[in-house]
Amino acid sequence: MDASERLEERTTRLTAATERLAHNATFVGVLPAAAIGVLLVLVHPVLGVVVGVVLAAAWVLLVRQRISNAADVMFAGLATRPVQPDEAPRLMNVLEGLCLTCGVDEPAVEVVDTADRPTDSLNAAVAVAGATVRLVVTPAVLVDLDRMQLEGLLANLLGRVRDGSAAYTSLVSALLGPGERAERRLDAAIGDQRGVRSDLVAVDLTRYPPGLRAALESMAARGTAVEGAPPRSRLCWIAPIGQRDRAAAGDDTAGSNSDALDLRIAVLAEL
Repeated sequence: MDASERLEERTTRLTAATERLAHNATFVGVLPAAAIGVLLVLVHPVLGVVVGVVLAAAWVLLVRQRISNAADVMFAGLATRPVQPDEAPRLMNVLEGLCLTCGVDEPAVEVVDTADRPTDSLNAAVAVAGATVRLVVTPAVLVDLDRMQLEGLLANLLGRVRDGSAAYTSLVSALLGPGERAERRLDAAIGDQRGVRSDLVAVDLTRYPPGLRAALESMAARGTAVEGAPPRSRLCWIAPIGQRDRAAAGDDTAGSNSDALDLRIAVLAEL
């Protein structure tokens, strides 16, 4: 099986997992609502039917709203602003070319607003909900990465959009939040060492491992902390967003897209 076939197989599997999770989450509350309605029917038939229908409908609407807003839920509370085309022409040019290569629509690009707390850290994230794709970067990414590094970093993000892992990760995190339940679901669908896996998808797209490796090396040297990033979003970032996340990634138990950077750099060096 070549790289293209592997990508298609992965995309099909993760898309199915995302649809299955959305379906199950939508209807998991319907049975309890129906049970409550049945109990109330014993007391007052009309009231029981009305309460059961209202509770079931309210649950479905609530979950559907959560699903459709998953990309926004990921970064809720993190101050960001849209990146203007003339603000980062190099990034926008590389992004446009990669989108054509990947076969995905060009996403909205946002930068973390750090006006009151300047930072040199390098990190980037992507969240997906249906047709909504949010790509978020730290300010240093716009100015401090060269074209080769940008291509590797953006290929990692777009690769996760292309193969469906970003949509599945966003949905799991939006519905379950951070914690072991989310980690178990992601491990079952995507596998462990998800950071390494996303790097390999990126390399399949660019055919140039040194680009992504150089980006990860710069991130390791500069730091990847993202002040204000909600814990729920950590699975969407390329690298650890805080001290606790770094500690987890260091012992390879983070189960996120931010496995230890030195491990990922070493894997890319072997390609």
